[in-house]
Amino acid sequence: MKHYVGLDVSQKETSVCVVDDAGKIVFQGKAKSDPGALAELLRKRAPHAERIGFETGAMSSWLWHELQRVGLPVVCIDARHAKAALSVRMNKSDENDARGLAELVRVGWYREVKVKSGESQAIRSVLVARSRLVAIRRDLENQVRSMLKEYGLQFGRSIGAQFRRLVREQLSGGHRLTLVVEALLAVHEQVCEEQDKLDQQVRFLAREDATTRRLMTVPGVGVITALTFRHTIDDPSRFHSANDVGAYLGLTPRRKQSGETDVNGRVSRWGDRLLRAYLYEAASVLMHRTKKWSALKAWGMHLSKRIGMKKAKVAVARKIAVILHCIWVDGTSFEWGNKQTA
Repeated sequence: MKHYVGLDVSQKETSVCVVDDAGKIVFQGKAKSDPGALAELLRKRAPHAERIGFETGAMSSWLWHELQRVGLPVVCIDARHAKAALSVRMNKSDENDARGLAELVRVGWYREVKVKSGESQAIRSVLVARSRLVAIRRDLENQVRSMLKEYGLQFGRSIGAQFRRLVREQLSGGHRLTLVVEALLAVHEQVCEEQDKLDQQVRFLAREDATTRRLMTVPGVGVITALTFRHTIDDPSRFHSANDVGAYLGLTPRRKQSGETDVNGRVSRWGDRLLRAYLYEAASVLMHRTKKWSALKAWGMHLSKRIGMKKAKVAVARKIAVILHCIWVDGTSFEWGNKQTA
């Protein structure tokens, strides 16, 4: 007899429901949210487990790796799809959610999520931490600029050590904001130092990886974008077509079709927000800063005249994602194209 298991994971306890082929409940209970405790319970209550499903969440990656390591057939279910299926139940509880997840994996009506490898997860943590430090640095700079502007003190664009030097020059002579701003500048200096450390680590990781170096041959794509793409996608073979990458990253328009109505809306913005932002930045660099001609830039500039620059950048960002996937799979580099032939 085959068993199908649903796990509703919370921080301390996990609700467990085991059903058989016919959907009859074999076991229903709780266990500590620990891979060892869950594995022991499942070995005892579901010795013939065919699939063990739980939703995506903060602990899902850790549980997936640990339970798979001991040979359990675990699947990670997209939380949006699971929510749509579980919302039809009248009463919401951990027990009912576990029962619903068990039914989902039994009938196969779920969307499995690809869990990143341990290496990609670790490098993604570095990239996310760096992004957070950049945001903190930018917020501190904007706050200081805003405070100085109230006293009519302004200066040009600058970041890092140059920013702190210009601010101190503006406050020379015992200005009343000196004490307050110096506290912010001390934090700003510490944040810049930690960001520099992560930047060095990111450059080292990119230099040691041949795939990342090939991805950087695309105009507009730098170290951060290439490394983020490399370890967000993790496994390019999970996409049947390179065009699927754009939809995965939320760079394709929504569609609402019913009867005679068929409307294409704005881009869905599903998927990884950090990588989507980096791809948009890469498109902006390609359109505005890259001087060398390429077929990709020519296509983007022609498109901007027809639909506007902002929408064209989104389209170019999606095209860059497709090109990066093709370069990764084919083992090639970016082809600039022949201007005379075009």
